[in-house]
Amino acid sequence: MKAELVPENGDPPIPIERDLTVIGRHPDCDIVINQHGMSKRHCVLVRTDGLLVIRDLATTNGTKVKGQRIRWAALLPDDRISLCGYKMRVYLGSDEMPSPLDYFKARGHGAAAAGPMPDPPKPRPTRVVPTGNRPLGGGFPLPSAIDIPSSESHHDAPHQEDQGFNFQIVDDDEDEIVDLS
Repeated sequence: MKAELVPENGDPPIPIERDLTVIGRHPDCDIVINQHGMSKRHCVLVRTDGLLVIRDLATTNGTKVKGQRIRWAALLPDDRISLCGYKMRVYLGSDEMPSPLDYFKARGHGAAAAGPMPDPPKPRPTRVVPTGNRPLGGGFPLPSAIDIPSSESHHDAPHQEDQGFNFQIVDDDEDEIVDLS
């Protein structure tokens, strides 16, 4: 899975290649953003197979997803995140498809090109849908691991509830729902 953050101000897309990525203004962060109000270590992105989770690191100015301040949230394709006014769009796609960074590089690293850059094709994503009555990012602790059973073994998985969260994986290509509760 390719994961990238695409800044809305025209900066180059930022690939998320590590399973744990720290974003902030400190030079030791994995992604350094020098933005007024940005904390030294502002947030962390956790990447697992098919899922990208963002967690605010108890910052003063906060982290927003789709305009809502969060403590943590699962990110979906085209979600908008804002870190102290620095706005980015989330790109999630297959490894075979060209990403926004690929298009950016093809244009010569931001050099003027003849005509506008086409939008990359949008994959049909697998959605993680909360089914309980608690909202995502509602101030609950981030799980230390997210274990999603394979489609072959999901019927054999024991029924478990974790702090009132229930999730379903919805595969748009196969119209199959896998209940993870």
